[in-house]
Amino acid sequence: MTIDSFATLLDAAKGRPEPQLFLLTFAAFEAEPQQHAAPGQPPRMALAPLGCVDRRAPELAGFDDLAAEARQALGGARWDVLLVSTLSGCAGQWPDERQAGSALRAMVNAIKLGQMNGMLAFDRDGELLRWAA
Repeated sequence: MTIDSFATLLDAAKGRPEPQLFLLTFAAFEAEPQQHAAPGQPPRMALAPLGCVDRRAPELAGFDDLAAEARQALGGARWDVLLVSTLSGCAGQWPDERQAGSALRAMVNAIKLGQMNGMLAFDRDGELLRWAA
């Protein structure tokens, strides 16, 4: 199945044989410190995580509901990108809180380091983003 939208991602997760826990991180673009910019060039932009949460695939109705929840949870802070990964359960069991917390911390740390391999990214309108190589 080709993932080309948040809806197809949900469908793919719901069709997996093992339960899928979504790891969701909302991030905003921030300018990197000026010392990292080349002389005469504008600063590069980096993603700064604002908040993260895990959700079981069946709990996610769609992107619009998730975006509305984020607006409330982030206290109105503007987010630019939703980064998504999943954590598979085993033998029909959902990952436990410890596993989910560890995976979310690793995800946030990877985003801070600009290492977003294996994550899908969606803009505020729910459109799938493609990173330039």
